[in-house]
Amino acid sequence: MQVTDVEAIPMESPVESVQMKLGETEQTVGVAPVVVKVHTDSGITGLGETLTYDPAGRDAVVVAEGVRSLTRHLVGENPLDVSQRWSELYQHAKRSGVFKPLSAIDEALWDIAAKDAGKPLYELLGGAAGDVAAYATFPHRKPTEELVEDGAWLADAGFDSMKITVGAGVEHDRERITTIAEALPDGFRLSMDANTSYSFPEALRLGRTADELEMEWFEEPISHTDIEGQAELNGKLDTPIAAYQSHYPHYPAVDHLRANALDVYQPSLYVCGGVTAATRVATLVEAFDERFVPHAFGPLVNYAASLHVAVASPACDLIEFAVYDDDADDPGQYVASPYVANQDEFGLEDGVMAPPDRPGIGVELDEDVVDDLRIE
Repeated sequence: MQVTDVEAIPMESPVESVQMKLGETEQTVGVAPVVVKVHTDSGITGLGETLTYDPAGRDAVVVAEGVRSLTRHLVGENPLDVSQRWSELYQHAKRSGVFKPLSAIDEALWDIAAKDAGKPLYELLGGAAGDVAAYATFPHRKPTEELVEDGAWLADAGFDSMKITVGAGVEHDRERITTIAEALPDGFRLSMDANTSYSFPEALRLGRTADELEMEWFEEPISHTDIEGQAELNGKLDTPIAAYQSHYPHYPAVDHLRANALDVYQPSLYVCGGVTAATRVATLVEAFDERFVPHAFGPLVNYAASLHVAVASPACDLIEFAVYDDDADDPGQYVASPYVANQDEFGLEDGVMAPPDRPGIGVELDEDVVDDLRIE
């Protein structure tokens, strides 16, 4: 089998943009998908996906160009040799910074391999290692009183827990997490994400309150490059420190694991290097008896790939699930990718997230909607 062509399709965000604090700045954030199709001479087409947060779609166009820049290294090669293709493309990606294109292509190659084998992807990765629950996260900052109400709504839908944003100041966040935690249904857990917005002393002060509340984890409390600071926080706090969504590919995980910097590892498949890199992170994390919880905020092709990796990892029992519709009857039903014809197959059932048992990553595109959203 040989690759004959690679398509990159940048699309408008199918969801409304929101204001979000990333680091120390407020930004307007959308979810603009870039779907990748890898075509082969056997008639099998693989799907992969990455995403950008620029609501105007300009970054999506740039990423699509990055995919096209890697295409010449892929056409004519055997897509079934996924590890070899990843290694070859990585040599180009690390020099040019095109990790999002690499990630989407890698997902598409795994989709081809699984379709060729006639199996769902997780079976090629070793089979299901156990059930994977879901925690809810919101793509926008919500007021405390709304989150108190959301707790019961999400618990009734089968979610394991929910994650909220912090970073507005220690005293404000102390009051926020305490109010929400004390109002949650029994057994429903809470985690928080600072998006690297705190200094070490501030994170330590807020983390001590998190300890009192027995929170699930404290995500990206300080700069993701400060491994020593994360390790010190991890040693001083009972609340697990979570991160890794800002790292790529799997190599930095070694330094984090040696330093005992994190208890929860959250690679983002759309940027870390796809299925290949995320699976390697999962293997390393399992060897150190830490927890693997993929960062899976975003559109469905990438989410499906993330779910297969999660299901196949013995170190994973939980995956992120973004709730985009506050008025939905069922917040556990995926709604963010209308260009996916079978997005109704992705959702919580009896508290468990499971990928479809169709060959590949299990996603079927609605080409008419893809064309409607395509950025020319």
